Amino acid sequence: MKSKSPKSITQFVILICLAFTPSFCDACTIVSAIGKNGQVWTANNEDGPFGVANFINVFPKSGNARYGYYTLSYLSPRYGQGANIQGGMNEAGLTFDFNAISYVQDFDPNSKKAYPDGNDAILTHLLGEMSSVEEVLKFFETYWFMNGFRSAQMHVSDKHGRFAIISASGIELVEKGEHLVSTNFDICGNEDGSYCWRYPLATQLLDTHGASLKTMTDICEQTAQKNGGTMYSNVQNLTTGEVWFFSKHDPGMIVNTTIKNLLAKGQRSYSFSKLNELVSDKRKEEWVEPSTVELSYDLLNEFAGTYNNSATGEITIKAVNQGIQVTFVDGMSFPLFPWSKNVFYLPEERVTIEFDTKEMTLKMHENGYWSFTAWKKKSGQ
Repeated sequence: MKSKSPKSITQFVILICLAFTPSFCDACTIVSAIGKNGQVWTANNEDGPFGVANFINVFPKSGNARYGYYTLSYLSPRYGQGANIQGGMNEAGLTFDFNAISYVQDFDPNSKKAYPDGNDAILTHLLGEMSSVEEVLKFFETYWFMNGFRSAQMHVSDKHGRFAIISASGIELVEKGEHLVSTNFDICGNEDGSYCWRYPLATQLLDTHGASLKTMTDICEQTAQKNGGTMYSNVQNLTTGEVWFFSKHDPGMIVNTTIKNLLAKGQRSYSFSKLNELVSDKRKEEWVEPSTVELSYDLLNEFAGTYNNSATGEITIKAVNQGIQVTFVDGMSFPLFPWSKNVFYLPEERVTIEFDTKEMTLKMHENGYWSFTAWKKKSGQ
């Protein structure tokens, strides 16, 4: 029963990573400003689907790249590279993030060139090769994403105090010395941002107190979604290279480090549910293929049912001989085997599912990282 064709294993891993396709972003509040002492600050609140994991992915300089950098991703470290990066910062003090906006209708993608290395290489090219907003603007005056980037705007900043918005509606460079606040309205399309309660609140805090660590953390806390939709926040001092991370996955934990220290630890991904690992010397344990344990059919059947996550959809669990059958919303189905009383694994892959019958949840892990949580539907729902 454990034998699997290479094709089925590959399909399963692809399914895990593509259970939903992240867009550039969900709702966000992004702020860039220069403090009275001349230091340049940026901050970001990332809002998105509840129960989905988030990661900080570090990439030291390698090959012919000019700079090392970190990126932010949903669901899996696999999204730390490619077109689904949520945001990032490099060691030269260049950073960007995205706001979701309404689909821009009047944009002709043929007015720009396709990047020769493809969509997936654009964001890492910016972080690996560029140090200024002006370089980024020049890039997008020529190239564009051939698939997408019609429902998002890029908020980009550098340590020289230059801030800009890039979208399918246009490109806008802020006057030097002025701050930039963006939420989910199309700035280059001249949409009115006053209807979004986060925009005037963030602007008022900056106007009243000026840019500082306290102001930036206050903005993140006060513009967080009241329904719990804010997944994580990040603050950067682009002048010093300091960064701060905090998230609802690890309440009360705020970690302060520097991009230099992150890069010195080597290429690695960190979960927002374990932020202390950013400043710990402990290395992540290597994966060891587990051994199957025997569980009774009655115990296996306790995990059976339909589970749901708003991002990944329904997941059906059924007890079968020696394990459980997992079926996803698209019909793809695979057996997993018991590792312990409540943890099941896919042979030859670093994928596990952990059940909590008290909380009525399943948590799917990829490579030891928490990827997402799904909640069991009660009878009659």
